Amino acid sequence: MPKWTASDLPDMSGRTVVITGASGGIGLITARELARVGADVVLAVRTVGKGQEAAARIPGRTEVRELDVSDLASVRRFANE
Repeated sequence: MPKWTASDLPDMSGRTVVITGASGGIGLITARELARVGADVVLAVRTVGKGQEAAARIPGRTEVRELDVSDLASVRRFANE
């Protein structure tokens, strides 16, 4: 069975994705790769400043929004916006 890689991602133009934990680690890599194939990427992060730094290193269309998944009020605000 062949290994799947990021080069196997299909064109994501016209799609919007929300990535939690996108200011670092696997979330940042995921955000970068999805933006690379044309997705509009929402970086859902606890610390907006770190998210903005990460977004500056990602090509394509990104938006940074605050989200703390351990806080239901934060989740509600995120969903309502």
